[in-house]
Amino acid sequence: MNIKYFRHSLLIVLLTFQLMSCGLLPSQRQDPFYTNTGGWDEERIPLLKPYSMVYLGKEYAWQMPLEANPPTKSTYYYSEIHDIREIAIENGVIMIYTPFLEPVDTEVGNKVLHWFAIVPAKNVEEGFYNESEFLAYVSAYGIHDPPWLDPNVAFQQFDKTGCLDWIPNCK
Repeated sequence: MNIKYFRHSLLIVLLTFQLMSCGLLPSQRQDPFYTNTGGWDEERIPLLKPYSMVYLGKEYAWQMPLEANPPTKSTYYYSEIHDIREIAIENGVIMIYTPFLEPVDTEVGNKVLHWFAIVPAKNVEEGFYNESEFLAYVSAYGIHDPPWLDPNVAFQQFDKTGCLDWIPNCK
């Protein structure tokens, strides 16, 4: 009787581990927004819902569509941020740096923006021409030294572990 009980227990344990390794058991993070790493032709990093970044190859690099509705005054002529080189998330704020020179109409006062502060909970997307204005803005959220991270490093960590510091229920 003990051998039969041991075999059944061992089989259940092995089956559970197999299902977990295949991702067939429900995880603590049930929201697919935070578990999707992208398709076969793109890599994806979830930021704060509903924002995520995708990598579309060397020519286009990391990109992120803007979602605010209505758009914020500083970013109303931007539909997405291109060539993202650094990201940081702290205190509910997504911070982005890009050197990309967005083709904008400077004759009507539009500026090329390089730093962005996005606050999904408040439907705010602000863009800044220079770093000092950006840092002054995020300081209002208690951020004085953004914890910058290269998106490639973030993706490698997310792809390997399924977790990033800002993803709910990740350890």
